[in-house]
Amino acid sequence: MLSRTRARSLAVLLCAVSGFGATLQHRTATFQSQGARVTIDEYVSRATPTDAAAVILLYGSGGVRASAIPYAEQARLFAGTGRRVYLPRYLDVTRGSAREPELHYGMWAQTVRDAIQYIQSRTGIPPSRTAIAGYSLGASVALSVAVLEPHLAGIVAWSGSLPDAYRDVNKLPPLLILHGARDLVVPDSNARQLAELCTMKQFRCELSIYPEEGHAFSADGIARGNRRIQAFLDSVLRSH
Repeated sequence: MLSRTRARSLAVLLCAVSGFGATLQHRTATFQSQGARVTIDEYVSRATPTDAAAVILLYGSGGVRASAIPYAEQARLFAGTGRRVYLPRYLDVTRGSAREPELHYGMWAQTVRDAIQYIQSRTGIPPSRTAIAGYSLGASVALSVAVLEPHLAGIVAWSGSLPDAYRDVNKLPPLLILHGARDLVVPDSNARQLAELCTMKQFRCELSIYPEEGHAFSADGIARGNRRIQAFLDSVLRSH
């Protein structure tokens, strides 16, 4: 359950998106991936054109209802700027289990790639107009997808790391890395190493380390992170 402070912070952010709040729609569907039916949530404004840019949110190991990041509120926030936002339940292919991630990153990445194809088939939005924002385990899955789909518009990696199996990479989409300096689950050294790899290979990368934040950000940290993500999405998803 969200704390009152975090709920108020999110309410302020949602109210800041003028003209969209009352018209947002939430739909749920399924698609096929690796022999499993995968649920996918869509958040969209009635005013959003079919071929608008897409944002895919990937939750962490706690699932879509975990309290670390309020994913439904995040989806509504980003959809309120006129984008189509999707939450694929990628853990469906491992029956909801997030165990042994190093063995399953390939499966989860393929499920997200299948979600990208599903979205394109329904909306016509290509990967080049699609960004992925992942938190914790979802950030690592997002980075795994980025290695396989370098033509994506952008990747946000929040409190995550690049899996070892994908470190020999030659091309990546633009990256935004958000990490807490007090993270005891995924040390911020992982974020710094990824940024150094981007510098060495001349990938576009933006790194934001938050000195007072841990693995799960505070309400104020989430608000600051959201503003950083919005600016990044505006940059990589601006109309051609």
